[in-house]
Amino acid sequence: MSANTAGQDNEPEDLATDSPSFYFEVAELIDSLILTPSLTGLIPNLPTLHTYTHLTAPSKVLYIRLYLRKRSWIKSETLTYHEVPDVPTSIQELVTSSLLLKIADDTENLTVSELLETFSARKLKDLCKNLKLQSTGNISLLKDSVLKMCKKQRSLFGGVSYTTQRVKKKCCEMLDDMVKISEAPAAVLDKVLIASFPQHLLLYEEDDKMLLTGQHNLSRILLSQFQVTRKFPTYKVSCTKPLFSSSHQLETFLSACQLEAQCHAHTQKHEWGKIEEILIENLPRFKEIVKTWQRTKETPCDVHLLRFTEEWVLTRIMRHGLAALQRLRKYEEAASLLQLLLGYTPMWYKRGSWWENLALIYHFHLKKPEAADKALRAGLADPSTSRDSKIALELRLSKLDRTFTPEFKFEPKTVTIDIVALEGSGSAAKSKKIWLGNDNGETVLCGVEDVTLNYYINNFNFKEGFHCEGSVLSTLFSIFCWDILFSDIDNVFYNQYQYAPLDLSSREFYTNRRKQFEDYFSRLREQSEQEISDIVTNTWDLHHGTGCEGLSWDLFSDLDQCKRCVSCITAPKLAKLFETYVEDVRGRRSGVPDLSLWNYETKEFIMVEVKGPGDSLSNKQRVWLSCLDEIGIRAEVCLVKAVSSKKLR
Repeated sequence: MSANTAGQDNEPEDLATDSPSFYFEVAELIDSLILTPSLTGLIPNLPTLHTYTHLTAPSKVLYIRLYLRKRSWIKSETLTYHEVPDVPTSIQELVTSSLLLKIADDTENLTVSELLETFSARKLKDLCKNLKLQSTGNISLLKDSVLKMCKKQRSLFGGVSYTTQRVKKKCCEMLDDMVKISEAPAAVLDKVLIASFPQHLLLYEEDDKMLLTGQHNLSRILLSQFQVTRKFPTYKVSCTKPLFSSSHQLETFLSACQLEAQCHAHTQKHEWGKIEEILIENLPRFKEIVKTWQRTKETPCDVHLLRFTEEWVLTRIMRHGLAALQRLRKYEEAASLLQLLLGYTPMWYKRGSWWENLALIYHFHLKKPEAADKALRAGLADPSTSRDSKIALELRLSKLDRTFTPEFKFEPKTVTIDIVALEGSGSAAKSKKIWLGNDNGETVLCGVEDVTLNYYINNFNFKEGFHCEGSVLSTLFSIFCWDILFSDIDNVFYNQYQYAPLDLSSREFYTNRRKQFEDYFSRLREQSEQEISDIVTNTWDLHHGTGCEGLSWDLFSDLDQCKRCVSCITAPKLAKLFETYVEDVRGRRSGVPDLSLWNYETKEFIMVEVKGPGDSLSNKQRVWLSCLDEIGIRAEVCLVKAVSSKKLR
């Protein structure tokens, strides 16, 4: 096809072949974070990491490599990294700095059973021979024989037997090459990374427990960002308010995150009763938070920083509790909790769905149609209700009250095309179709969006395009509005390692820069084709390859393709498109039509939402199609009809 398509191992193998500078740059990043003055009072044990800053560069890289791995004993002979030319010397340096443990240094904290878990089958047989035990049989039998030997003798006072001590000593002698990262400094580094990059806080599951660590914050930066680009944008760090005002605030935030992690784990296992217990335990605290907000007459500044507080995470926990209550069919309690959530005004983007959920419970479960009607009308009157939520509320209200007429009546243009499809086989793929496309005369199997893209290029006179959904919008917005994105605003940049301002997903992103955006869009509307082409060229030349959230430099094949695309959209329509997007970046990221296509010769541009058999438009997609129509950008829905389908065998 002539179109573009965009779209742990605890230590990822794909990073092992990266250039040495990759990890050396990460080492410098961690150096700067450890020495950040604002973290000194926030993390009391931070001095335990100061030894890291005095390490040689290869030893720092080795520490980072080990930090990213599972916290378990590792054979030192298996540690081979091209950035660390002398691993034994670096290991000794880390051990001397108390950042790494040798197994002999941790004997007191290890049981014989734990030591045996680190043995390979061969070494376990050698141990049994050395202890004059039977050395044949499977690993489980060999371990049992060693443990039984330790239990035969106890000291006179009930302490550890001499035999146990002898076995532990022998184990350590045989495992002398085993090393493990020291827990205390690693826990401090966890906090350093979480406090520095709370926006990247990740949850992961291990041994049936949900854990929160800075290890995965670093992985996120390493894998998701550094692997794409190691260049950070330039901006001014200006903080009048700390992300975390005290050690206590950081600890309460982390405790709340840990609680939310437990909710995630219980959800995966459908343990709704356990989530309800967490809800009941934390409900009094959340009620206090809501009362505080209800007494607040004015919205405080920097609301975007609330997501790094205990109260924000508790609100998310309440949402888990709401889901659990509905699963348990406790609808009265669920309705009460929804009313409480609606009293928490900062989480504005959820209010529309909360109003609709409340109406559903009243109407279908509690059989209170009057209360449902009241909730729907309250949701429509709520200024925080998004356009897509209003569509849902209007539709539901029109079914409840036959005299009510929805305001949203837009119907997008629809095109139907016939495409040959093969049905997948097997129960899991009964409705899944594989579509037959054409790539330079050859029949290929592809998804419904790609086959539609190919169809438009071959049949509707479009020369270029791609399946990228919202990526084209966020990429063009970043290219045109780069200087505003990274302009001097207080409390949005807290270190030099951010790819976006912290308020990007909040309402404050627009209100903090309203004058800048209004002035810029006003000028942009009047720009000629050559002038908007120059804007793209200037940003491309200055910043190409620099990381920026939402911007995909490889979306366009090259600068010229990007310039052809914007020339077909035109400056006035770009300005209106960006105005629509910037007013609610969080909400407008989704729902953008699947395909973007253009013909530079005829200056035509179109966005197409693709729907396969049985698929229907979401409310967010309806809103975007309506917005594009208002802007004057051609947009339509393409219904793909399957013909001549055959089952794959």
